[in-house]
Amino acid sequence: MEVTPFLYLTSSLSFRFSKSRVPNIEKLIPFNNLSAFFIIFMEIYRYPLLCWKLTKDSVCARLVGTEYELVSVQLHKLQAHFAEHLQRQYAQEVYLPDPLPDAKFKKVNVNIRPAYKEESGVFPAGYMLTIPVAAVYGTNKEGYSECYLPLLDQQFYFYKQEQLRALIEYFARDYFNNMTPETLHRYLMLGDPWLEEVTVRIKEREIRRVEREQNNFDPKTLQQVADKFPRKGKARGIAPEVAWERSELVMTLVDKLIREQASVVLVGEQGIGKTMILLEAARKFLALTKEYTQDSSYFWCTTPQRMIAGARYLGEWQETCEELMDELHQTGDILWINDFVHLLAVGGDGPEDSIAAFILPNLRQGRLQIVGELTQQEWERVRQRLPGFAAHFHVLSIPKLSRKQIFKIMRLFIDYIQKQLQITIEETALNFAYRLLDRYLHYEAFPGKIIKFLTHCVNEVHVQNQKLIDNEKVLTQFVQKTGLPSFLLQDDILLDTTALRDYFAKRIIGQFQAIEHVCKIVMVFKAGLNDPKKPIATLLFAGPTGVGKTACVRALADYFFGQGQTLNPLIRLDMSEFQHPVQMDRLLGFGNKPGKLVREIRERPFSVVLLDEIEKAHPIFFDVLLNVMDEGILVDNNGRITDFRNVILIMTSNLGARQSKRISFVNHETNTDISSAVRNFFRPEFFNRIDQVVIFESLDTATVTSITRKELTALNEREGFQERGLKLTFTTKLVEHLAQKGFDPEYGARPLQRTIERLVVAKLAEFLLQHLKIKEVNLSVDWKNNEIQVEIIENKS
Repeated sequence: MEVTPFLYLTSSLSFRFSKSRVPNIEKLIPFNNLSAFFIIFMEIYRYPLLCWKLTKDSVCARLVGTEYELVSVQLHKLQAHFAEHLQRQYAQEVYLPDPLPDAKFKKVNVNIRPAYKEESGVFPAGYMLTIPVAAVYGTNKEGYSECYLPLLDQQFYFYKQEQLRALIEYFARDYFNNMTPETLHRYLMLGDPWLEEVTVRIKEREIRRVEREQNNFDPKTLQQVADKFPRKGKARGIAPEVAWERSELVMTLVDKLIREQASVVLVGEQGIGKTMILLEAARKFLALTKEYTQDSSYFWCTTPQRMIAGARYLGEWQETCEELMDELHQTGDILWINDFVHLLAVGGDGPEDSIAAFILPNLRQGRLQIVGELTQQEWERVRQRLPGFAAHFHVLSIPKLSRKQIFKIMRLFIDYIQKQLQITIEETALNFAYRLLDRYLHYEAFPGKIIKFLTHCVNEVHVQNQKLIDNEKVLTQFVQKTGLPSFLLQDDILLDTTALRDYFAKRIIGQFQAIEHVCKIVMVFKAGLNDPKKPIATLLFAGPTGVGKTACVRALADYFFGQGQTLNPLIRLDMSEFQHPVQMDRLLGFGNKPGKLVREIRERPFSVVLLDEIEKAHPIFFDVLLNVMDEGILVDNNGRITDFRNVILIMTSNLGARQSKRISFVNHETNTDISSAVRNFFRPEFFNRIDQVVIFESLDTATVTSITRKELTALNEREGFQERGLKLTFTTKLVEHLAQKGFDPEYGARPLQRTIERLVVAKLAEFLLQHLKIKEVNLSVDWKNNEIQVEIIENKS
């Protein structure tokens, strides 16, 4: 006898918020194919409703956590109107706000001093008013204690119950601060509020999943090339893997995966929360499939590179991908691709023979589902390069969060850290961190960058066994991350312009115009007036060789970004190495490999970039630089963005100097010659994007002598002299001799350092080896009888 299988369609009451569930058999449907099933159920949402009497015959009600407010003569009509409105929102695919199922009501009387406002100022009254403040609090679905002050449009989280009253008073006083008596009396006129509930029933949400063909199936290939999510045990790292303020997007994603069996890509900026949404979706996906199928379905996370790792022979990676897709089809699991854009670059020479092209037939047949995360630029590259592949994905755009939502997430993070590690993050530190990251870190979005930054701060204090993160800790961490000096980051500290000019004057000898220009860059940045959508500054240093252009760049890099970074803040590229088109790939990148410039900027986003002898670069590079100078970003072939908005871009050039007179102690070429040569060489659209052309003067006798004295003085900082406590002094004759000897009409002061090493340092080394025991003395270095002589003058004491 043949038995026809049946599937029960049930309604599950109180799906989200009640532990009890009452199944109700609605009908039986014969279902001959057990490879899939359908489940229809009902969800019940419960929302607190704050009510109060407006008049004897009318009631006003506000849906807690929203801006919805209604007035009616009958309470049940208000509740019905709210329920209909929320159901209508749901039907229009606008997801419901988060409920508060165990909501409680609390009234707190707060003493407020009114104030009178006049043109000359605000004047407090001589009496106090007692304002009743209605609070609704409870536990949200993430398990955190949340409190609403509906009539004040305030909301906050709290850790301990005994903190609640003090927090209500704090937020109320802040809200009522400097209000006039007339305004405050409006809050006294309201009747006593009470709490009601709105119940919303959502019908016939359908779940459809593929059932496992083998109960004990072992996905060996998946286990080798991917990681299963959700993970067992605790999350890795300090930060929780929670999609705060993204619950509606999580439900949208789960709905597309389960009901529509779609493949989905999440598209949004870096740091906007795409990964957390996928992690949260993986947990909900597992819970739903386990609840309704007595089986478990997972996300398997991998990368294109990992999918074909170890393949050495022709057809080997294709075989691995076939096995992987078969296992996904049998388990009904989801493939989560990190580094999604490289699906089109890995596996062959182009998109047509890549992994993406290989798995496309299985996507068409619905044999596997894929989720991934990309930026908008990356997704555009995918659509351009393999449109047929992109067409099989639903796009879920991840919008930016509001400032209010960002701060809500930050406070949730603070509460989590307090609960887990007993580390307190001060509110002022939170605001300070937000301001710094919002102004200076353009290449990543909130909330990712604030969570990542605060996690670093927490790690730091946790290692040091401390329990508090204040403004100082935030500032220290930011300086270490960016290299920016603290006085540039603090608005309450004035910039000492005299000290600023002295700093550069000691390092850049004889170039007064250049010093003024670099000082202006610092001052504009300190005032916050630089264009945030472009590099901090784009300069062209023009002039003869060996007059201090590179020294000026190095001094600017040390001043601007040299305070906390462990890496050198100066990125130097010799453009004579990139004169041919084939060399551009080495500079900018090709395929999956980023070029030298891209790699350096991603590693050091806060830096000075020196493009030495820019005129020697291939014309292709000037086209690339146009976009960098205009928008502050560089987009590679895969849609990856490299951010130049925290970079000072400096190009150097010898244009005009070669055609004119060589450097000499007499006179030098005119600035007009150099300016004309620069303007004639570059295309107008390129030249006009340069913020400033800084022309470096030729060196005169006094300047070369000053440079010589500076280089000699720097010898005192060397380890051999420091360890012995030796101090070097140099006679005027020696300085003049070295200035003449180390100067070259062709190369300016550039040979000077070699001359000092060859003549002075070598002589000092010989002297110290002959006098091993001398310590704590002054050494005089002189030019006598056509040779360098070293003498011990006196003890330093």
